[in-house]
Amino acid sequence: MRHPLFASFAVGLVTAFVVGIGVTEVASRWIAFSLFVGIPAEFVAGLLALAVTYAVLTRKVAPVPETTE
Repeated sequence: MRHPLFASFAVGLVTAFVVGIGVTEVASRWIAFSLFVGIPAEFVAGLLALAVTYAVLTRKVAPVPETTE
């Protein structure tokens, strides 16, 4: 993959929107200003998804040694 940072950003952005909307909608039943709960959840989920995706896409995999029997 040529641009792991771009792919990570895209995954983080989509995750942030989905989590933000979901948390805001679920919290709206109990909290009048549910957006104040949804925005921090959106921010944390987006950053976490970005970091995990970037780490997975840029990791170096060591070759597995062959065993001779």
